[in-house]
Amino acid sequence: MAFPSQISSATQNAITAGFKAAANRAPSSKIFRYPLKNIDKSDDYLQIESYEYVPPTLNLGETTFAQRSSDDVVAEGGYGAKNIRGTVILPIPEGIQDSNSASWGSGDMGPIQTAVLGAGSQIVAGEGFGNALTAVKNIFDKSVNAATVGTTQKMIQTFFASKAAQALTGSGDFNQALSRQTGVVFNSNTELLFNGVSLRNGFSFSFDMVPRSKKESDEIKDIIRFFKSESAAQKGAAAGDASGLFLKSPSVFRLRYMSGGQPHPFLNQFKICALNAMSVDYTASGTYATYSDATPVHMNMTLTFQELTPIYREDYMESGGKTYKSSIKGTGF
Repeated sequence: MAFPSQISSATQNAITAGFKAAANRAPSSKIFRYPLKNIDKSDDYLQIESYEYVPPTLNLGETTFAQRSSDDVVAEGGYGAKNIRGTVILPIPEGIQDSNSASWGSGDMGPIQTAVLGAGSQIVAGEGFGNALTAVKNIFDKSVNAATVGTTQKMIQTFFASKAAQALTGSGDFNQALSRQTGVVFNSNTELLFNGVSLRNGFSFSFDMVPRSKKESDEIKDIIRFFKSESAAQKGAAAGDASGLFLKSPSVFRLRYMSGGQPHPFLNQFKICALNAMSVDYTASGTYATYSDATPVHMNMTLTFQELTPIYREDYMESGGKTYKSSIKGTGF
């Protein structure tokens, strides 16, 4: 099968000229584009830049988004700024979305735990062990006085009975035994509590690639090879005593939705990402077919990225944390 008619070299040069500004920061980096004909400098597109990974070290002060993504910061944790290894410009795929989440979970704290923790706090605060024991006794006395005498007696009996059963059989739950005996249980004071931050789910993009010329075929081949090589680990030292001892991290990526050469005014932004998975279907139409040079006529490339760091409120706020950043485009992260 022959390629479709080729576009003129003048048209190709005019289209490519709109993206030359990206190379000014790193003249040695490569710029790949697909398709060569349909993406113009005024269109919306997805720009993916590759950087050498730089570990964040043990300095906790170097973990903000600005330090990982600002072009004015050199070699901060996450990637080395102004050292772009390559740039790929692709059309914005279908089904783009983002999701933010935080880790919350239920937490229990019964009256006995509350009393013990309170006593521990008093001891740490230097109020003395005797005062701590008095506080525990007062809480217990209030709990006993609040209940009927019969319930209190059954509670004590059930406690020792459950401990005896646990010693003999290896199982026995005091709260369950108390519920069977009296119909009451200790108030667990259950509440939904914040457990910490979580990384956002991976961002998956799928691109259909149909080469329309020999040059576009070579460009697709270079794009596939670029993502494969940049997402692969390195063996480290090639020779010497350290050969094969360590593996060097793959490159990391900066993703940006662009519109007319500027960040997209509405779509979400990304923090620096790792390429978790990549797959290429060389028979995307369901049938094996190639051009005369063995290039598949229809391919599908799927990329799955995940951010290196979570999203924090400070990523949306100006310095001081009172107003939203005016520099953030669109809906933020």
